[in-house]
Amino acid sequence: MKFLSKLIILIFIVGLVLTIIAFSSGVNLSNLGSFFVDDESYSDPIEYISTTTIEHLNVDVDTRNIIVSSTSGDSIIVTYRSHEDDIWTLSESAGTLNIIQTTKPFLFNWFNFKFASYDILTVAIEIPESLILNHSIHSATGDIIYSNGLSIAYDMNLETQTGEVELDHIDMDSLSIDLDTGSIHLSYLNVSGDLDANNHTGSINLSHVDANLINLDNHTGRVTGDYVNATKLTGETSTGKVQISHANISGMMDLSSATGNVVITDCIATGYDLSSGTGSVTFTSSTALDLRYDLDTSTGNITVNGDDQGDKHSTSTGSILLKISVSTGNITVSVQN
Repeated sequence: MKFLSKLIILIFIVGLVLTIIAFSSGVNLSNLGSFFVDDESYSDPIEYISTTTIEHLNVDVDTRNIIVSSTSGDSIIVTYRSHEDDIWTLSESAGTLNIIQTTKPFLFNWFNFKFASYDILTVAIEIPESLILNHSIHSATGDIIYSNGLSIAYDMNLETQTGEVELDHIDMDSLSIDLDTGSIHLSYLNVSGDLDANNHTGSINLSHVDANLINLDNHTGRVTGDYVNATKLTGETSTGKVQISHANISGMMDLSSATGNVVITDCIATGYDLSSGTGSVTFTSSTALDLRYDLDTSTGNITVNGDDQGDKHSTSTGSILLKISVSTGNITVSVQN
């Protein structure tokens, strides 16, 4: 108890000191937000223009957002701002453009709570419209966003530990995304090969995405998709909801949630394997499907087209297997006759 009291007093004193420092620096309530902005510590925009033939874009940054767009020019243009604690290396070798940023180790300053704004901490990469590249992009802390007209690429490998990943209106050979904390948003993509998206904490969302094999793996958070086409779709989350609608899968659809509901609406597949540890599973189709049922819930109730089926229900006919397994939760199936 004495330790807790001393800790509270210490926090109060530190807060009081910070307040005094802030107001002695000319801060008032109307511009308090700007007091914490540290944009002046960064350089004016620095521009790098590629001079050789580039086939591979390799980006590895510690503390930057990355925004990729297209340009009508003939060269790749990289624009960034540097800080005195940054170490930047931009180089071209054997067809690869390397953009590397690391941060020097520094001691924590108790009285420095300023942060740079989003735009200042963004690397802008403009790629010629006619140039098709392989992409390897990593950010330790920051977003990865493709926008404004980049329409075609080869293989994409994207990774960020804390941030958002957003891609839209791009054709590519393959796509691999690895995210630790944040959200993945994919829309209007055409992937001729496989799409693999992994997230630890956050969400995965697909809309109007075509690919060969699609694998969505989320530890904590939702997995959602609509208007998805693939040869096989697998999706899994430990804690969160799985919701897929208007998908056309030429093979199996395999979806599961350890804790959360699974909701499937108007999806076509050659078979369905759906499961939830704690949560309900709802399967709805507005078109007639030749289903063979294998439904089981340990604690819950099964309803098929409004009819109560108890806790187990199976049939021996039907060309499409609908397998649903639930430990604790209900199973509801509504299919057009």
